[in-house]
Amino acid sequence: MDNQSLWKLIRDSWIKIQASFNPAIKPLVAKSGLNLREWMHLAALTFEPEDTTPSHLMVRGPYTSSDQYLTRLEHTAEKGFLVKVSKGSFRLSPEGREAALEFIKVAREAMVSAELLPAQESLTMAEMLERLVNNCLDTLPPPDTWSITLSHKLMPAIDPPMPFIEQAISCLSAYRDDAHLASWQSSGLSATALESMTLIWLGQVSTLDELTEKLSFRGHPEKIYIDALAELRARSYLSGYRTVLRLTDDGELFRDGVKAKTEQYFFTPWTCLIEAEKSKMAEILNQM
Repeated sequence: MDNQSLWKLIRDSWIKIQASFNPAIKPLVAKSGLNLREWMHLAALTFEPEDTTPSHLMVRGPYTSSDQYLTRLEHTAEKGFLVKVSKGSFRLSPEGREAALEFIKVAREAMVSAELLPAQESLTMAEMLERLVNNCLDTLPPPDTWSITLSHKLMPAIDPPMPFIEQAISCLSAYRDDAHLASWQSSGLSATALESMTLIWLGQVSTLDELTEKLSFRGHPEKIYIDALAELRARSYLSGYRTVLRLTDDGELFRDGVKAKTEQYFFTPWTCLIEAEKSKMAEILNQM
């Protein structure tokens, strides 16, 4: 079982696990008056004892504007889940802590009730994922382990196994974000330029209008993306201006390299699993 195929199985299983608890958490989200992107009190829980700021949020998610993060934090504070301690800095309110912990409790109880795997297979999967996550945390940079360390703060006990499995997969997803950030940030390219490049590389956009429409949720004005495209052209990574945007051969080579480095960094810790364990993991995941 190759690592890429195994990771796809893990991600597909994560979707299955999330589907098992989504109905249970919907009433909590509806009651809060926030959408899930605005549930900043969940992020605040992992940042403790530090305050939560747009800068903290931009470490893992540098593609969204600082102003957009600030708006979400302020809206969450208006609902009573955060307390503003200074300009741009927030902490959990008692209500926010209670809501975040209740969200986690209800979701995990739903996972256990769903019984997606027999008990022994579930425990076996949890134990292998625990070893993999720990190896990610212990592997020397690159990448740095900012995102996975925050996610790991929410790890529950290994029994019952399913909530542990779900959080372990969340940790692996966070480590992949760490790997992706490490794959391009040393180049000095801006986050908006990299994301613009990625969408063109994937064939999802080919004009400035398509780009700004697709990324409108990031909270950036059009000028930011005009500057991002100019940045790519200055490096000879892009041809075209507002329309018919295409990556040059150098641009394709750079973006291919980002993908290759991401995979190299992400899969390095997976050497802790022998082939028989990968096959066993795949067998259990296919049951799910």
